[in-house]
Amino acid sequence: MATERIAQIRAGLDAFRRTGKITAGFLAPDFELRQATSIIDSAGTFHGPDAFQDVLEELQESFENLSFEPERFVEAPSGEVVALIHVRGRGRGSGIEVDNHIAWVWTFSEEQVALLTVYEDPADALSSVGLTG
Repeated sequence: MATERIAQIRAGLDAFRRTGKITAGFLAPDFELRQATSIIDSAGTFHGPDAFQDVLEELQESFENLSFEPERFVEAPSGEVVALIHVRGRGRGSGIEVDNHIAWVWTFSEEQVALLTVYEDPADALSSVGLTG
C-alpha cells in the first residue's frame, strides 16, 4: 500500500510542477497542512484542498526561482510517507540564496492525503513516524 502511496505522491507533485495545480482528488476535502513556525511568515495550520497551493503561492511571493525537489521517499510502518525535499530559491527583497533540506510527512485517509506536515529538520520528520535517518 505504501509503495502505491509513494507513486501517488510522485504523480501529484509531478503534475503540480507541470501545471501549477493540484490534481483533483489528490487531497481530501478536509485536508490540513501544518507548517513549522520558523518558515518565513507562512507558519501555522491551513485547511482545505486549496491550502497546499495557497501556501506555495505565498512562498513564491517571497522567493524567486523557488523549487522543491523530492530527493527520497521513505515509507513508515504506520502508513505515512516521508518525502525528503531539497529547497532552493532566492529572497525577492534580500537576494539571499536559500538551499535547505526539509521534509514533508504525508498522512492518508483512504486514497487521499488528509494531512501534510512540513518539518525543517528531516530527522524530526522521520522520528515523528518512528523512523531514523
